[in-house]
Amino acid sequence: IFSLLRSYIALVEQVSGFQCCKFGEEVKPALDKFVLLLQEPVKMVPVEYWMEAPLCQYTMDRLFSFSIFTARVFAVGDPTHHTEGSAQKCM
Repeated sequence: IFSLLRSYIALVEQVSGFQCCKFGEEVKPALDKFVLLLQEPVKMVPVEYWMEAPLCQYTMDRLFSFSIFTARVFAVGDPTHHTEGSAQKCM
């Protein structure tokens, strides 16, 4: 995620070089601040025993949702028809 954000910032810098683009000038300071925040070390807090099971379930639910999302995004065919069946049928 961090390298993706750095690539996005580089693209914003390139686009903001054009005089017609105010978006880059407005977004770049916020992105630079965000990158600085991401670079700061984070102190890890130990997970208490009673939190382990719900945290594990929550993480697995998020991973499952993300895998469904990425499967639909990168599936072959028209994404509007992916709920009708397999991705191969929507071609």
